[in-house]
Amino acid sequence: MEQEAPAGWEFFDSVDFPTDHIDDPMGRPRVRHVVTAVVVGHEGAAWLPRLSEALWALNPRPDRLIAVDTGSTDETAELLASMPGVEPVVSVSARTGFGTAVARGVESVGFAPIPSPYGPYGDDAHMPVVEWLWLLHDDCAPAPKALEKLLLQATIAPEVGIWGPKLRLWPRDRDLLEVGVTTSLGGRRDTGIENGELDQGQHDQPRNVLAVSSAGMLVRRDVWETLKGFDPRLPMFRDDIDFGWRASRAGFQVGVAPDAVVYHAQAAATGERALAGTRRHAYQLDRAHAYYTVLANAPGKLLPILILRFLLGTILRSVWFLIGKTPSGAVDEWTALLGTLLAGGWTQARKDRRNLDKVPYDDIKGLFSRSVHALRHNLEETTSTISERIREAWADEPEEQVVTTARRAKSTARVAVGQPRWRRQLMRRPFLVAWVVLALGTFIAGRSLIGSGVLRSNLLLPAHENLAALWHAAASAPTGVTPPAWLGQFWALSTVMFGPSGATNVLLIGAIPLAALAAWALLRAFIVDRGARAWGATAYGIAVFTNGAITQGRLGTVVAAIVLPLLGAAAHTVARRRRVLVQGSWRAAWFAGICQAILFAFTPAIGLLVAVTLAVGGVLGLGWRRQGRQLVFSVVLGLVLVLPWTIQLVLHPSLLGQEAGGRPTTAIGPGDSLPHLLTGTPVGGPTPWWFAVPLILVALVSLLRESRQRYELLGWFVALVGLVGTLVSSRLGGGSGPLMFLMTAGWVIAVTVAWDSVGKSSEVLIQGVLGVVLVTTIVTAGFWLVRGVDGPLWRGQAQDLPAYLVSAQGPPTNDSILVVRKAPGSPMRYSLVKDGGPRMGSVEAAPKPEQVKPITDVLSTLGGGGSGEEGRQLAALAVDYVYLPAPVDATLQSTLDSLPGLTRASANEGDASWLVDRSNGEGKSPLGEVTHNLWRILGLIGWIIALIFCLPTVRRTVAVPHGTHARRDR
Repeated sequence: MEQEAPAGWEFFDSVDFPTDHIDDPMGRPRVRHVVTAVVVGHEGAAWLPRLSEALWALNPRPDRLIAVDTGSTDETAELLASMPGVEPVVSVSARTGFGTAVARGVESVGFAPIPSPYGPYGDDAHMPVVEWLWLLHDDCAPAPKALEKLLLQATIAPEVGIWGPKLRLWPRDRDLLEVGVTTSLGGRRDTGIENGELDQGQHDQPRNVLAVSSAGMLVRRDVWETLKGFDPRLPMFRDDIDFGWRASRAGFQVGVAPDAVVYHAQAAATGERALAGTRRHAYQLDRAHAYYTVLANAPGKLLPILILRFLLGTILRSVWFLIGKTPSGAVDEWTALLGTLLAGGWTQARKDRRNLDKVPYDDIKGLFSRSVHALRHNLEETTSTISERIREAWADEPEEQVVTTARRAKSTARVAVGQPRWRRQLMRRPFLVAWVVLALGTFIAGRSLIGSGVLRSNLLLPAHENLAALWHAAASAPTGVTPPAWLGQFWALSTVMFGPSGATNVLLIGAIPLAALAAWALLRAFIVDRGARAWGATAYGIAVFTNGAITQGRLGTVVAAIVLPLLGAAAHTVARRRRVLVQGSWRAAWFAGICQAILFAFTPAIGLLVAVTLAVGGVLGLGWRRQGRQLVFSVVLGLVLVLPWTIQLVLHPSLLGQEAGGRPTTAIGPGDSLPHLLTGTPVGGPTPWWFAVPLILVALVSLLRESRQRYELLGWFVALVGLVGTLVSSRLGGGSGPLMFLMTAGWVIAVTVAWDSVGKSSEVLIQGVLGVVLVTTIVTAGFWLVRGVDGPLWRGQAQDLPAYLVSAQGPPTNDSILVVRKAPGSPMRYSLVKDGGPRMGSVEAAPKPEQVKPITDVLSTLGGGGSGEEGRQLAALAVDYVYLPAPVDATLQSTLDSLPGLTRASANEGDASWLVDRSNGEGKSPLGEVTHNLWRILGLIGWIIALIFCLPTVRRTVAVPHGTHARRDR
């Protein structure tokens, strides 16, 4: 008795139903097609009802339907037995692969018999008969016209032995999965379909392809028997490509019939069900089968190149997985490659397939994907993955919102409906408008610093000429001296910012928009009002200018201004997660450690204050729970990343008063001026101290409110810490410029939080106070644009020496120039210039006094009138020139003129220069260098590890056996 159709079989639209006859539009003789369909099921109870409905809707249906169950533990066997006209279900073990299951089913039941007479045509005994095998998965559903369209194409093109349908996404989406498939010789599966591409008929042209999916594959019986079915070494994944490749080698053609549609769920590839008969990951299994397929079928002359290509690709993908904190992906890569190469199954497969080589590789070469396509897809996937992970990393987490929904709704900007769309968008994004203004203002304010040369100031030494010189400075120093850690960090930054000079330009000239952007990243975590957030970020950026960090060329303060908000955002991420199931964030803790390492290197004083605050606050405020441990870990990580510079800071506390970039900043501070101390404005800054008074008054008034926010108190705590640090540092004789900036940052936070609390109030007093804040900010910004950033910072040549002395420092002579500065009535100062002169980091890596004592002794003797031996002594110290810049002391000049072994040389007007006679022997410089490459390499490795752990995790991209290349494991 024929089974009843299942309820709901109207799954397909009426438009999908076929016509009654299969006619060749070319008018060729009719062909009798006999189809044997084989359905293989494994734990497919979730998909088999749809497949059963699809088989009921088929017209024509297969002449025989064979069902094979591979050890399912759910209702798969019962559902297979309920399909229309199915033969008794064949049961095999769960370890049986798809191709073997098909072969077992055909062996057990047999192909469909050829009936006689042949249908309703009368005496058609001479009608040719073609037998077909139709392969179906349990998670696919053919459209009612699918088999008809496949047989129609088989009638039109009888020379094609394998036909495949167009695959769409389950259950009935228009998303395309495959219209034929190919592979590159690197093993990458290529469908030619973009991610999310919809079926609009753009691929509906029948054509020859390398292979088609086994879901809906229609293969002629003689082809199946000649190729002996699928390779049993490929139980799943890539079995279809291997089968099509072998068919092409044997002289059979493979075609795709886009009019035939099959919907496919790809359950195994997407992780919706476990893989049968294996403990290997889907990705590992797919990679191993990809290598096997290429090695078993590729021409022998290409094997050495292909193996090297596999090795290089495995290395690159492993590095990518390690960067994405997915070490299991790297393990899968190497397990797949080495397991395939060493197992040797591909060598036996090559022997078994020698009799298939009826068509040379060059004749089917056009069916393969080109390597450039694989490279393009890899780049697209990498870019997409990085952007997706970045979006996820910065996305707001609903379960961790620090404000209520009603408050967020209150903060929504109200814009008149009649406004143009672009104007409404800008009004809803005030910070975007402010940031664009700051970015444009950067070019206006920095107009005097645009040109050739390098940025210099009394506090900023010139940048190194190139990356190699900067690396040498970061790794080399006089004996017993440790190179500053910030040089290594600056080298890494310079690699992506057009060299050391370019990095200096970006940091100093673009400091205000960069600092504002960093502040916005922090304020968006706890400031709701968009106007308050925009003002806070803008005021913070302008504070870099009012502090004098830009105009004076204080590179350390500028870097600290950019890093501090990022560190605050990371610490906030760690500390705020206390009401959710997963507390803290190790990724944020790693990032906080990186930020602290930068502060330790560029501004040790701020680094020390922040480290103590986080460590004490983490232990006392959060306890030794996960969050407290994470904050303490970030402090320890910051100290470790700057080793051995940390040891230098402990042994020489005076270094805490310096900042990166140039000479010690002892003169940068409030001096003895109480107004400059209280307003956080250094003496000699670009703006008057009273510019900061309105901001401080508003911050003080905000303390009188009854509803003070904890973040407002945090801002005042930061300001007071900066005030105390400034007072102590200035009294100890250290530079306090960075600490004064910390004061201003605290006031900006306090005022921004207060604005966020009362910004929607309609009271006249509050609106007037906010108006004062806005007017003060606008006036300060206008002062910045009008004054510019010329100040003590200027752009010029790296060395103030004659051109011949600058060139003499290079190869082949590599001369050393002793520059002596002595104005009448002032003490003598000197510097030994070589290899391009004093550059960034020279102050921190200055030689010890005992190392320069021989030069000091010679100059002391010259200052006393000389003994006549100084020329020979200078030659013995490998000094080639002595140079006196203006103003020149007349007594010292006459002494040098009278010394034997010194010859007067040309110099700039007002200067004086002498050539030292070194013809009597080779001199030896007292400044020997020690290269710390090991420390720098270990430090670089440590930074790479830290960066990897603070990046978002990258999921493994699985090259799925059916469909697009962007499906991912779950």
